Amino acid sequence: MITTEKIEEWLKEVQERPESAALILQYIANRLRDLSSRNEALLEENIALQSGKRVEEYEQRIAHLEYQLELLKRQVGGQLAGDEILDTSQSKKLSETLSLLVYDALGKVLRFEIAPGSLEDGRLLGNLKGELSAADEAPRLFVTSSLEEILFVFTSGRVEALPVESLAPAEWQEQPKQGVSLDWANVPIPSEPRAGETLACLLPISKLALSEFFLQTSRKGCAKKIGTSMAQTILGNHYIGSGVKQSPDKMFDILLCTNEDHLILISRHGYMLRVEVKRLSFSVEDVIRLDATDHLAAVLLAGAGKSILVMTQVGKAIHLAEESLEVAQTLKTRGKALLSAKRRESGVRVVGAAAVSDGDWSISLDQQGHLQVQSMEKLLGIGTVEAQSELLAWTAFSASMRR
Repeated sequence: MITTEKIEEWLKEVQERPESAALILQYIANRLRDLSSRNEALLEENIALQSGKRVEEYEQRIAHLEYQLELLKRQVGGQLAGDEILDTSQSKKLSETLSLLVYDALGKVLRFEIAPGSLEDGRLLGNLKGELSAADEAPRLFVTSSLEEILFVFTSGRVEALPVESLAPAEWQEQPKQGVSLDWANVPIPSEPRAGETLACLLPISKLALSEFFLQTSRKGCAKKIGTSMAQTILGNHYIGSGVKQSPDKMFDILLCTNEDHLILISRHGYMLRVEVKRLSFSVEDVIRLDATDHLAAVLLAGAGKSILVMTQVGKAIHLAEESLEVAQTLKTRGKALLSAKRRESGVRVVGAAAVSDGDWSISLDQQGHLQVQSMEKLLGIGTVEAQSELLAWTAFSASMRR
């Protein structure tokens, strides 16, 4: 504030020292400019409030915060979107089950409900019949809580959120050990891809309020951070961006993370790079250098107390202790080679990777369509998935997970 006393001091100063007049006038002019700018901002705010525009923005913000709160409630209180409260039996069933989602680039999503207590090594969950690969890409596997909210992310950058419980589960046969036989051609498409796009990935978003960034990666090893402060706009506009520099590259995956996390990228040819999230840019940049015929096979976050398990299509596992994974000091490098040149030349390829603990489980999908469960303790012991044919996809999960 410019008080009367201050003005009188300046006038006295000018009378006693005329050479200071120019400096005092310059200070007053700068202050008046700041006050004028602030007045214009307040006037715009007042107009926005009177027109209802600002009120609408606040209402949208409140609605988004309530949505994030509902997502968290869904994980701990058995509450679905809106105010629908599940009855005790339904809530208990969803909270005590996991869901295996098998999906492909065409948007097909098959859901299996899994009771953690029924897991056993070697158990056959199902047998998928028909052509499994779509657009030259094998299906992907993903295990999450049955109370989770999933963001369908398409290569065009379009997104759509759906609760897992809205996806009808596959029916079990009377003898679960024999699994369930399904025709992949008849698997439902919950969110139909539009012309020119395919389904890139599925992202669980119940922990959105606890995360700092969306971390977007492309098949050719580019990455980009997006602040979760943009989540309201992203979900409202159903668009997050394609996350690529140019075609034929396309989006591969999106993770929720914090600035202190470490990102691990693993390519199909068996190269791995670990980078700090805080070093990544908010614009699309090359992170790992890949050959023209190589692309990413898995992206994940390093977990405290967890090791990294990388699975190849021949069922051989590569086990890496967390402390052995060096953090890259520079980007755009090829990273660490997980496969020898001889194995790579013989056609060995990576089909999946995960941060794991001894008590975890994994599920594999082979070329004959068999979905099979493996105990992580046994898998770490023998280092091999005993499948009937080469693997198309592999994932790992905790039986007590709340993602």
